Amino acid sequence: LFSTHNLPRIWYNATDDILWRTMSWTKYWDKPTWILPIHQPSPCGHWVMCTVDIVSHHFFLFDSFAEERPWRQEIQV
Repeated sequence: LFSTHNLPRIWYNATDDILWRTMSWTKYWDKPTWILPIHQPSPCGHWVMCTVDIVSHHFFLFDSFAEERPWRQEIQV
């Protein structure tokens, strides 16, 4: 599970040293699968989940509101 705990640090331009110190213990780069929680802030604010299969280079997105509010317009190809 890749934590979004460090995203505010990234947003506010934390140094690489700080990011490495807070994330290196996870060793996420060694894992074949990453699970990424993603917050969708507007219009209603909810969380979606992206699973990344590193080996096959596939992304799988789960959005419980997908039928009510399609996300395709948010993706740039």
